[in-house]
Amino acid sequence: MTLKRKKVYFITTGVIALIACVVILVLLLKMQALKPQIEAAASNALGMEVLIKGRLGITLVPNFGISLKGVSVRNGGADVLTVEKMRIGLKLIPLMKREVRISRIALIKPVFSLVRYKNGTFNFETPGRTLVEKLLDVTRSSISQGRLDYTDERSGERFEGADFDVTIRNLSYGGTDRPEPYMNISFDGDIRCKTLTINKFILTNVVMSAAGGKGILDVNPVRMDIFGGTGKGSMHMDVTGATPHYRVIAALDRLRVEELVTAVSPGKFPPKSIEGAVKVSADLTAAGRNAQEVKRSLAGDLSLNGENLMLYSFDIDALIVKYEQSQNFNLVDVGAFFLAGPFGPAITKSYNFGSLYEELQGGKGLIRKLVSVWKVNKGIAEATDVALASKKHRIGMTGGLNFNNDRFVDVTVAVLDKRGCAVYSQKVHGPFGKPQIDKVSIFQSIGGSVSNALGDAWKFIQGGKCTVFYSGSVAQPEE
Repeated sequence: MTLKRKKVYFITTGVIALIACVVILVLLLKMQALKPQIEAAASNALGMEVLIKGRLGITLVPNFGISLKGVSVRNGGADVLTVEKMRIGLKLIPLMKREVRISRIALIKPVFSLVRYKNGTFNFETPGRTLVEKLLDVTRSSISQGRLDYTDERSGERFEGADFDVTIRNLSYGGTDRPEPYMNISFDGDIRCKTLTINKFILTNVVMSAAGGKGILDVNPVRMDIFGGTGKGSMHMDVTGATPHYRVIAALDRLRVEELVTAVSPGKFPPKSIEGAVKVSADLTAAGRNAQEVKRSLAGDLSLNGENLMLYSFDIDALIVKYEQSQNFNLVDVGAFFLAGPFGPAITKSYNFGSLYEELQGGKGLIRKLVSVWKVNKGIAEATDVALASKKHRIGMTGGLNFNNDRFVDVTVAVLDKRGCAVYSQKVHGPFGKPQIDKVSIFQSIGGSVSNALGDAWKFIQGGKCTVFYSGSVAQPEE
């Protein structure tokens, strides 16, 4: 390239750059002046008050657009969304035709404050509010370092998401004639959340991928850290019919049982009363428009398994020996606490284990194996393989748990011999909160006689005939 051509090239490039700077400056000045009109247009589109506290700017990388700082969306005088910084990518060709078409939206450090009121409406709903297709027809949306605070005033549930990132691709609106917004939105995306708190449960390092469209949402896979262990699974939701349908598959591995007990029943159990790792798996389906309908339709499989769980202030073997001496012990206490497994939170929420602790103070014990496998149908969980083995004894449980009315259904807890026959057994029925517990039964012979001495009764049944109470996977411990 000759020297003359180089001069022309640099001069031309400089002129173009100068013109671009002047254009950008003019646009910036106009944008600052148009801030009230932009706020009014956004407020009208969303049906809520939109305020832009910071300055507006123009972005050229990665694409042309505008940037906003200090954006807040308010409804009824309360914040629904505040955003530290927001970038909006605009499509140039439509813009030249005076049409605003959004290609990208990026929210940086947003805070979502969502509330579902007792009447079922949300704090971001407004009378006559409609979604604007132009705002949803975007190529890519993202959230960085976000925070979510959600409260359901009807159920008292709270969700808190801290430091989450979201990428949404192919977000579009339309496709059906249904009035519900979620029936007309389609998308796919990824979510990462450092900390997610659901009521008292804390999940960390949550990673999930989701895709939805025409009333169907699939979240698969889902990975997380929970209670010192790890979890993975998937969720499917179908709201195309009159009644929404759900399916949840989960596998939780190496959960620290001490953290699980503390979270589900805070204050009810002594600190560090039990230690060890357990596995939980679930494959559940449900359908319903509210929590009660979902409970009544709940179906599937649920299980909890653990080995070598250390007990502090708990000694099941010493407790059974003490019962043989005093005949003053509820087997149901041990059954409800240890054997209910994945359903333990529902029972321990209302059941008082004070009598159990009075009996167990000062001892140490071990659960060599714990198995709690349940089949759920129409909201009723039936025990299919529920038992534990301590150092010297084995305890099993049969019956069901009705979560439609929170009641025990023919639940029986029994101390077993090596054949799986019941040595001592005890039945419980009635509501979870105030169960009716029968007296402990001792094995009866064919003639109907009952030995008054429990030691003699034990020796008698070792050689006599009996009906097998338990034949599952937990073996009798070898003394």
